[in-house]
Amino acid sequence: MKRITLILLCSMFMGTGYSQVIKFDNGVAVNSLIGDDFDLFFNKVTSYSGLVGLEYFERKWFYLSSEVGYLKLGGKENGTIDGVPTRDEQTWNYGQINTSFRARVVSRKTEFYAGTGPYANVLLGSGAFDKALYDGYSAERINWGFKAELGITQNINRIRVGVNCTYLLPVSATVKSQYTNMYSRSLAFYLSLGYRFK
Repeated sequence: MKRITLILLCSMFMGTGYSQVIKFDNGVAVNSLIGDDFDLFFNKVTSYSGLVGLEYFERKWFYLSSEVGYLKLGGKENGTIDGVPTRDEQTWNYGQINTSFRARVVSRKTEFYAGTGPYANVLLGSGAFDKALYDGYSAERINWGFKAELGITQNINRIRVGVNCTYLLPVSATVKSQYTNMYSRSLAFYLSLGYRFK
């Protein structure tokens, strides 16, 4: 996991020398947790997510996009445990770094793209659950996976505005315990504002 985080960081810093666009993405993420053996916190929670990034190594049909930012992962529990009703919500703050390969089609000043690539989430703070009922469960310090995205951008002189939809597909568990492992599902929608250097 540390190796993937290092690769993502290196690709982002390498891109700064060849950057063509710097951008800021703000939006909302819809999250839940899915368990290996049974589900806890599988109902969705909605939260803010923000990213700053670079677009670089730009070619006619593709380019690379790297971002670093913030999101929340977690979910809601609306059910029963040992006959006791639960209405609990559990979330954790994460810093994220990602890099994606974007294939694009350009029509005048409008661009449509589809991208995919790895991401790594790093826990900000404690991974503990809020209630003693969930003792034995803990969020992992780092989780990673792959993201898929679709988007559209419009260039207005050097300003780039856009809309992006991102889905995070986890490879490593977000939460581990002796009972089950849980994996985050995150669907996010962003409004993007960027500046083109060349």
